[in-house]
Amino acid sequence: MCGRFVFHSPLNLVAKRYWNYPMATGNMVARYNIAPGTQIASIRQSPSGEPRFDYAWWGFRPSWADERAPAPINARIESIKTSRYFQESFNHQRCVIPANGWYEWMRLENGQKQPYYITCPDLERDEALFFAGLYTPTGEGTSLRVAIITEPATKKIHHIHDRQPTLVHPSSLDQWLDPTKTADELKGNIKRTSGESMAYWPVSTDVNGSIPDNNGASLIDPL
Repeated sequence: MCGRFVFHSPLNLVAKRYWNYPMATGNMVARYNIAPGTQIASIRQSPSGEPRFDYAWWGFRPSWADERAPAPINARIESIKTSRYFQESFNHQRCVIPANGWYEWMRLENGQKQPYYITCPDLERDEALFFAGLYTPTGEGTSLRVAIITEPATKKIHHIHDRQPTLVHPSSLDQWLDPTKTADELKGNIKRTSGESMAYWPVSTDVNGSIPDNNGASLIDPL
């Protein structure tokens, strides 16, 4: 985790609900099969304290790294504090990635993999889940690269996959995004959205298909 996810809530409504921040309408297309290597919505905090809504490349590579260096889509929470690749961003370049849910694949006895959609079933149209993330400048203009932080899956969904995105609770968004706070200062102070509040169901293997051909709302329909 996390290799594919869904975000269909209008970003301007999310900005208004959680930050009381005005954005133009028509700012985003609903996406039901977001894949690595594409641009995804991310939210960080500006030096003035205001939220910044960016579209960043999903695949993290620090600007000092060679182009041949890996561009991981995930960062394991257990090691980001000591990883040379991630530690600077963990201290001062944190972001969140808004989402409505994500996909995981369960390996079946016959060796095939069954995709599941995992979400909070009570989300309203202007609500979202927030994946904890890290960002880094690409070194080209103002563009960014991001990675989603993952952690061991909660008991409720562990049988599907042993990892899940770290979910920042809305009450902790400002603290998490504050670039003046180091990782040590945040320790123990960030509330997470409980994985026990998630629901899941099997979905069509169409989600495995090519992007953007398979990107419709039917992808999250229960089988």
